[in-house]
Amino acid sequence: MKKFTISESEKERILNMHVDATKKQYLKEDLNQGMTDEDRYNYNRGIQCFLNKKEITDGDGQQLKLDGSIGRLPNSKSAQAIAKYQRTINVTPDGVWGEETMGAMSEKDKAMFKQCISDYGDLFTKIWHYFGWD
Repeated sequence: MKKFTISESEKERILNMHVDATKKQYLKEDLNQGMTDEDRYNYNRGIQCFLNKKEITDGDGQQLKLDGSIGRLPNSKSAQAIAKYQRTINVTPDGVWGEETMGAMSEKDKAMFKQCISDYGDLFTKIWHYFGWD
């Protein structure tokens, strides 16, 4: 896999070229880039924790299991809940937790999300959160 570094303006130009064709579902920034499997597992559990605290359920109306697995729409329970949350914050409901979702969150939701990430993170993450460096 090749990785490319592009400017913010070039990224926006590319995304805007594809808005009609893909509705941005294929061009996603990977927030998990550089994470270990354990970090990704803990981060995903933090997402699931946050959605449960917000009382956002899956497509069957059930609370999420904190299993660290997100998956993809339409079959993933976590992706279904992410899409529901995205609708509440006026983000395209694609079931992918990314920068667009994070950017549209209220400050209250961001604080709740950071607490969940800290709750399920490693000791370093907990210390980082304790001192407010996140």
